[in-house]
Order: sequence, then C-alpha cells, then structure tokens
Amino acid sequence: MISEVFPFSNQKIHRANLQRTPSGLRRLPHCSFCQKAKVRCEYVTKTKKRGLRAGYVSQLENRLESLEQEVKKFKHGQAGSFTGGSDTILSPDTSQPLPVELSPGQRLSFTATPEAVFATPARLATPGTSQSIPVEPSPGQISVTSSSFQPSFQPGDQGRTYAESDAAVADLMTLPHAYLHALVDLCFKETQHWLPILSRQHLQTALDALPTPLTHIDDVVLKAVIALQVAYSPQAITLGYYGRHRLSQYLRSQVLNEAFSKASLQSLQALLIVAILDYGSDNLPSTFSLMSVCRRICENIGLFRKLLSQMQTQSPAQVGPPAIGPNTGDELAIPLTWASLALDAVSTVGISWRDVSAAVMDHLSSVAYVSTPDLRDSFRSHIHLAAIGLQPLHNFLYEHENGKYEQEQARAFATCDEIYHNLMNYVRAQPQTSYTLLADGLIDFDPNLVLTSMLSHASVVIVYARLVEGEGSSYNEIPLQRSLQSCEDMAMALRSISDADLELNSPLLSMMIFVAARFKLLIYRKRHQKREVIFDTLMHGINMCGRRWGLARRLDIVLRSAIVQIDTGEDSSLPGDFWNLKKSHLDISEEMKGWVEERKQSLLVGALNGPYV
Repeated sequence: MISEVFPFSNQKIHRANLQRTPSGLRRLPHCSFCQKAKVRCEYVTKTKKRGLRAGYVSQLENRLESLEQEVKKFKHGQAGSFTGGSDTILSPDTSQPLPVELSPGQRLSFTATPEAVFATPARLATPGTSQSIPVEPSPGQISVTSSSFQPSFQPGDQGRTYAESDAAVADLMTLPHAYLHALVDLCFKETQHWLPILSRQHLQTALDALPTPLTHIDDVVLKAVIALQVAYSPQAITLGYYGRHRLSQYLRSQVLNEAFSKASLQSLQALLIVAILDYGSDNLPSTFSLMSVCRRICENIGLFRKLLSQMQTQSPAQVGPPAIGPNTGDELAIPLTWASLALDAVSTVGISWRDVSAAVMDHLSSVAYVSTPDLRDSFRSHIHLAAIGLQPLHNFLYEHENGKYEQEQARAFATCDEIYHNLMNYVRAQPQTSYTLLADGLIDFDPNLVLTSMLSHASVVIVYARLVEGEGSSYNEIPLQRSLQSCEDMAMALRSISDADLELNSPLLSMMIFVAARFKLLIYRKRHQKREVIFDTLMHGINMCGRRWGLARRLDIVLRSAIVQIDTGEDSSLPGDFWNLKKSHLDISEEMKGWVEERKQSLLVGALNGPYV
C-alpha cells in the first residue's frame, strides 16, 4: 500500500464531482475524526493491477531487434551494407539484411527475392556461455545482386511488422487449448511417420503448461509443430488463409530467435521442423541455411563427436541409424543426429557446391558400399539410404563440378556405375507394396517405403544427367536407358499410392517427382517425341503434392509451361537453363521461382496460385 497525502482545501467538493474527476487530480476533504483530532487526513489508495496488453512483449522484441539491425547497419556503413563486395542474408523475422562476407568461390547464381526469408543468423550462441559461434552460410544460399533485389528499410514496414505481430497474437488467443491438442495429434498422424523425431510425452507436457488465455507458447518444439500444422493442416482453415499464414510466420520467427540463441536438442528438433515448413513453402535457400545451422548445432553440442565415436567402435557393416525409441532425453540425441544428416543429404542432393569433407561425412562415405541397412525397419532403411547411400553421389557431383573427371570420362562412367548398383540395392530390398493389411482389418500405409524407392530412382537420374549427352547430338546409351527406366519405375510406384497418401507425404517427394518429369520432357524435346501416357502419372503425383505444399504447386506450373512449349512449338519464355541437362533441379530452382512469380497472375492457373493471392 502506498499512502498519498493530499493538502486540505476549504472548498466544498461534492461526491458527484469527486467521482467524475480523474483519480490523480482529486482533492479530497478532511473527515470529521481528523478535524477533531487536529491531524492531517490521509487517504490510502489501492493501486490497480494492470497487465500488459496482448502482443506488447512481442512488439517490444520486434522494436529491439529493429534497433539492433539499425545499429549494425550504422556500424558497417550505410553505403557498404547493401552495395559493394559483401552478399547479404536476411534475419529470421525481418526484411533487414545482415552483411555476410562470402568467398568468391561461394557466390553462385541463386537470386534472392523479397519474399524469401533466409533464416541463417550471423552468430549462434553456445549453451551456458555468452560466447557465440559463427555460422557459415552455404555457398548456394544467396547471391543478391543490385539488379535483382535492393533491400531498403521503410518506416512503414516496421509499423506493419508490429501490426502483424499483434494480429498474430490476437489470432493465437482465439484458439482453445483443445484445438492445439488436435493440431498436435494431426502432426503425429501426418508427419511423424516420415519424420519421427517428436516425443508425444514432451509435447503433452508442453500442452498442459499452456497459459489461459493463450497469449504465448513457451516450448520451442511445440511452437514449431503448431507453425507447421497451422500453415498446412486443413484443420487450421478456421483462421482464414491469410490468418493461418500470419500466425505460422509469427511462430516461426519466435522459434528461430529462440533456437539461434541456445544450442540444444530441443532447438535442433524445432529447426528441423521449420526446415520442412520452409521447404514445403518453396523457400529452399532458407532450408539450406537452416540445415547449415543444424550441422553447426550438432558440432557444438557434441552430437557429431558422439556419433563418430560410436561408429568407430562398430564394424563397417553395422554402421547405421538406431531403432526409434521414446525420443526423450539423451535417447533422442543419436536418432536426431541421423535424422539431421538424412534431411540435409536429401534436401541438397543435386547441388554441386556441397562439400562433404567432414569427419562424420568422410566416415559415412567410407562405409557407403559395405554398410547394410536394417530392412525390418523401413524408416531406418530410408535414413540409411539418405545419410550413407547418398554420400558417394554428393562426392561425385562435387568432384565433377571441380573438373576432376574432365579428362577421365571412363572413370566417371565407372564411378556412376558403382553408385547406380548401390542405389538399386535399396530398391530391390524393398517390399513390392507400401500397404499392409493389419489384424483388425485396417490398411496401413508406410510412406518410408515409397520415399526410399523414389529417392533411389531420382538419384539415378541426377547422377547420370551430366553424362547422358555425348558428342554432338548423340547420347550415351547406358546412362540414358538407366535414367529413363528410373523415371518409369517412379511412375509405377506413384500408381500404387492413393491420392491422400501422396498429399500427406514429405515435401521432398514433390522434388523427386519433378526430377523425373523434367528429364522426360528434355528427352521428348530433343528427340521430337510425343509424350507418353506414363508421363501423366508423374504430373498427377506433382498435382497431388500441390494440394498441401506450395513448392509442388510452383513445380507444376513450370512443368505445364514446358509441356505447352513442346506441344505447340511456341516459345513460352521459360528460362533456357530448364532445358540444360547439366543443370540440376536445384541449380535452376531459384530462377524458375522468379519466373513463376513474374507470370503467376497472367498464367491464370486458379488454385495453383494459392487461395486469394
């Protein structure tokens, strides 16, 4: 209690006037008891307990981050921040770039767009200390040129960011706790099968700790899960298309801020989920950046050292991911490390700048042809293919880009032949169907069997694409026939999957299908050949993936434009690199994305543009 002493006034004050006067300006009269005692009359006022308005804390955080960006911009000089020799990457939840120096060999042809959010921080804090770790950006993440994208700070953008945060908090407060429980349950039904890195017990504890009203979510993993589900789950349509996107991006920015500030297993879990979110929303540079941060976290908290020491005690044939356990505590460390390696390897397969010369990668490459996957567990078999089986492919692409096979064509064919047979071993070991009839009469679908088969065949196309063209207009027959056969096998695999199971599968599947469809179109065009019926199966697979993932919708637009150009013979202004066999799907990804963005409205593709966009 705080007592305030008001001076006595002979002026008579009526109660009505007293009630209408603001509390801080009232002049209160003496009471009769104080008058008789001849003492000063004191009034004890109760202070009102007033809480912060919704979104106030997040607004302060945004203002603080904006101030930090301005200070950093001032320190580096306004002229040198956006022009000059340094490239830029964007901070997690603002449009302000942070200057990051890249070596000349790291600058590639990726073109940044204002919509892309490159989620690589300048430094990553280590747990338990105030020291931070520099995070090196992947070379292919960015190449921001002055002609393609000139970032600038506008005061209106800052105010709009505050309004967006307040609106997102307001949207979050409208969600009942039971609704969030339903979204988490959907995550386990839709995502956990092909990315089993979550613990139901951990998420249940986080759900039970949610405040009332729901103004914030404390657990970083739960925030990442809700961000993913709100963005893509049909159950989140109650927020509207714009509202669900706004809330998802708000939670995503909070996840990045928290995960970047503290390296831990929970931060690694959350970043892997956000990487899936960004990949599905067609933000591939952000995915590359996040995977780079995930690798640095694994190094910082000792996961790579722990995994390497474990593998060195095993025979080469026994090296592989462990069985999926309860995913809690220290038992989560090794499976999560394998999942990080697998997602990193699959999301970057086809790029030539990925140097895998690290102790863990070197050991995985050394056992790629002798390690035996556990065929009793489909997920372990898929992780084995992604984390171990793809290492020779990454090495070949990196060495081929650096000119190692320029004068050794026979050696290049021999290396590809070895990679091909190793990949086909995974396919031959898979069951013929992805569906199992359970004892209770229900039919169970295993997405990992499909992903293993599709990844193996897509990798065959990727590894042989650089060797298909011979001298002049001729073709090297063995690479061509093996690539075409892989495309047909992928189409046959898609025919055996229901549309719903395609829709709820990993966003990585859509890129695998695109690899096969693009290769078939290139061959149709060079051979002046009509499209086959089996090609429609590949297009149908892309379309079903597009029901959920924005990346697949963009790939569908590109393929349809290429089809029109082949069928009519007219130029669809599709960038020329699309027809270059030596350019992988990831090499042309950002160029195709920019092309689609420029023509999205004129293409009139309806739902492929996204609702109400």
